[in-house]
Amino acid sequence: MGVFGALLLAHLLGDFPCQPYPLIRWKIASLRGLAVHVAIQVALTLPVLIWFVPAWGWWALILVSSHFLIDWLKVRLTRAGWVELAAFFLDQAAHFAVLWVIVRASGAATTFGGVTAEVLRLGIILVLAIYAGAVVVFLVGAALKGPDGGFAPIPSPERWRGTLERTIMVVGVLLLPAAIWIVLAAGYVLAAVLLKRERQVLVKHIVSVTWALAVTLLVGQVTV
Repeated sequence: MGVFGALLLAHLLGDFPCQPYPLIRWKIASLRGLAVHVAIQVALTLPVLIWFVPAWGWWALILVSSHFLIDWLKVRLTRAGWVELAAFFLDQAAHFAVLWVIVRASGAATTFGGVTAEVLRLGIILVLAIYAGAVVVFLVGAALKGPDGGFAPIPSPERWRGTLERTIMVVGVLLLPAAIWIVLAAGYVLAAVLLKRERQVLVKHIVSVTWALAVTLLVGQVTV
């Protein structure tokens, strides 16, 4: 686990737990809202840049300007439906790419081991699986609704139910043998099918479980 992992966790915290729905709406409606979001990102990423990235001032300027530009483009180019879901992934991919370029081009070579590395890895998994997962699941559901399924507050019961099921999946992958959590995940999805949930709800359950499993397995194996 290196500087990229630390920057990635800071970015994810700024884009998900520290970006509630009211801020998203403000960001869409006003450049001031976007500026506030970018300021939060700076507050989270700047300590990592200062401590671990050579010539951090220039890289901080690049990070701020690129984040502002990427989010500005996303806000103005996205539409409801599958386009918005695709824009979400492209937006995050662009941010990840900027962080990777900063680390590679700056020569930041610090690596973390032991407990520090595991805490960073667990933090990335939890934010991606639980918080980003909530956005992914909601956008899939919105896309299934068609043009009327634009971004909106995630209903509280749905948010908490999704958080619980993804947390259980993450804990299962981290603590249980593969054979057990695979059976549990398959049983959960099968139960949803047998309960004859409506198509949209069923798809969201499947996406939620699959996302949590995929994120946990991928981040657990990749060196960042």
